[in-house]
Amino acid sequence: MAIQPDDHDIAAECRAARTSAALHDTPHWGRLYIRGTDHLDFLHRMTTNDFIGLQPGRGLEAVFVEQRARIIDLGVFYRGDECTLLLVSPQSRREIPAWLDRFIFSEAIAFEDITEKTAMLECCGPQAAALTQQVLARDLSRVRTGDLLIPQIDDTLWLARADWDGHPGLRAIGDPPAIAALQEEFTTAGAQSIGEMAWEILRVERGLPLLERELTQDYNPWEAGLGRAIHMDKGCYIGQEVIARLDTYDKIKQHLVGLRLPSGDLPAPGQPLCDARREIGRITSAVHSPTQGPIALAYVHRDACAEGTVLTMGETQATVVPLPFPTA
Repeated sequence: MAIQPDDHDIAAECRAARTSAALHDTPHWGRLYIRGTDHLDFLHRMTTNDFIGLQPGRGLEAVFVEQRARIIDLGVFYRGDECTLLLVSPQSRREIPAWLDRFIFSEAIAFEDITEKTAMLECCGPQAAALTQQVLARDLSRVRTGDLLIPQIDDTLWLARADWDGHPGLRAIGDPPAIAALQEEFTTAGAQSIGEMAWEILRVERGLPLLERELTQDYNPWEAGLGRAIHMDKGCYIGQEVIARLDTYDKIKQHLVGLRLPSGDLPAPGQPLCDARREIGRITSAVHSPTQGPIALAYVHRDACAEGTVLTMGETQATVVPLPFPTA
């Protein structure tokens, strides 16, 4: 989808996330409880990260991959006292449990989709930590990135540190009335709500992959820049041999990069990119940024990933930029 800042509101929303504090309402993202005495061991065998010994209050990212190490989705996991809360892309809230269920035999594991009966809110930006201290009396600097703010969790409210652009931020999940009250308090304290169009621009600027764009079964986690969600010493899991071989033998053939585009209409996802001899990549997302101008995310062959590399895009050209995009 081509995003263009056609009014002052989008530019103001993006500016709030960069310079002060922004609130992003995310009710559509999938939220699942995973329970059972075997569920941590099962997640350890079904994803790219290490779940053994994951203690209550801790959080991590992990990638669901199929046997060829191609991406199914990126998950965010929070360990509670009696269950683990999983955040997945909106399209995956039913697909992930159905896929995982194929590999459950005698294990004690249960899934519960809580998307419809909960809400989720994120506060990001340079002032997010100060507002969290003001509203909740919680110091984000004392919490490890990705962890819950409190170890004892109930179904009313889950609070986690979720960093954005190098700044501590807050993610809140819980009963809709509790999230609505929290949103009102943060707004009163000075945070600005941002919509999906502004979020898409900020996502591309930060180089964050999205399901069905950058996260598809055409790519593996190394190519998508998800090395942070891969544990190399955890033992066997689905896709593990391929992921290890790609790293050990330097076989990662392409990488997710940023592109600066010429002015004019934005290219559609799937637009081929070429060097002087051949097709060398494809665009996955493109937006008009109020500060960066027209930019895109693309998978590009590793020989053409260097900053400043000029690629042909139809009748025009695009220039490779490292991710995240440098601050304009």
